[in-house]
Amino acid sequence: MTANMDVYRISTIEQFDAERERWEAIERRDPDVTAFMRWSWLRAYLPAARLRWSILAARADGETVAYLPIARNASWIDRELYLGGNPAADYTGMLAAPEHAEAAIGAFAGAIVAESWDGFNVQDVSDPKIDTLVRRVCDRGPRLIETAETKCLSCALPATFEEYVTKSISAKTRVNMLRVERRLAEALPEFRMSEPTGADVDAHIEAMILVNHSRQGGNLRKARGWYAPLFRNAYDQGILRMVIYWDGARPVAGGAAFTDAEHGWFGLYMIGFDEEYGKLSPGKGIVGRMIRMAIDAGFTRFDFMRGAEEYKARYASDLLVTRHYRLTRPGLRAAAIERWRPIGLQLKLAVANVIYGPGREP
Repeated sequence: MTANMDVYRISTIEQFDAERERWEAIERRDPDVTAFMRWSWLRAYLPAARLRWSILAARADGETVAYLPIARNASWIDRELYLGGNPAADYTGMLAAPEHAEAAIGAFAGAIVAESWDGFNVQDVSDPKIDTLVRRVCDRGPRLIETAETKCLSCALPATFEEYVTKSISAKTRVNMLRVERRLAEALPEFRMSEPTGADVDAHIEAMILVNHSRQGGNLRKARGWYAPLFRNAYDQGILRMVIYWDGARPVAGGAAFTDAEHGWFGLYMIGFDEEYGKLSPGKGIVGRMIRMAIDAGFTRFDFMRGAEEYKARYASDLLVTRHYRLTRPGLRAAAIERWRPIGLQLKLAVANVIYGPGREP
């Protein structure tokens, strides 16, 4: 490990704001940085985070050279540690100046082991530095007990939407996608579409949450409490794009995306539609509209991110596989918690399926 490297902790928004210049300087140099590790996305996310967050920062000879966001739950019995950004970030990682990355990983591994936790959940990993971090933590005693993968689909975007629909998708997908908005306009005299402005962004966010809830179900109050501040903060940071289909004042369907202009990246984060309009296939129209929006704005990659559902494969074929790890500590306490934790999770899931409707998975 590089001499004179130490780790300090950032635990308030004010402290995070003070790191902006250093953080963004390292962003520009880290070849593995994703939109979810950029200062702007974390600035939108952290005030709305579900878990108690902090950020480990590594200094070499007094200069900050790396950052690792982490988070923990509020339980003193089942003490779970996570990467910062979980569960909201579809891609997780750390940020480091390339010449200091290896030493920073070692310093962060020591800091992670020094934290109080029974389980360390390292999810949605797209950054190879985190794979190395997991190995370094395990070298210090904790055990790797579970691994998994998630497929993510994306595609390169051409210069024009016409080129995309003629060369990147099948004729059937093209016809289905392009006819939706015409059919909606014919069936709904008050059909319109809109993107948010500063004056009506909150109404658009509420509409997005409602159509997603119509499709996915769950606890609407919690969805509002979680997504409304996240999306509003992201809009204020200039990294949110959204479009809503309306039937008069009633939202029909919507899509929301996070963006990374520097890398030409457009990530479709949420999509939904009112089930009562399902026969008109508004979801297909929203996908097409979001792809058109990305191309018109000059983005060069459209990313469906977490999950390789069948419908996504009609529009994108480039595959990225993210990794998931779960580590536990040696000892009786961690072993007992690990044994009983699945039972508690299944019980919680069963209750949620009773209250909010069936179909949820662990």
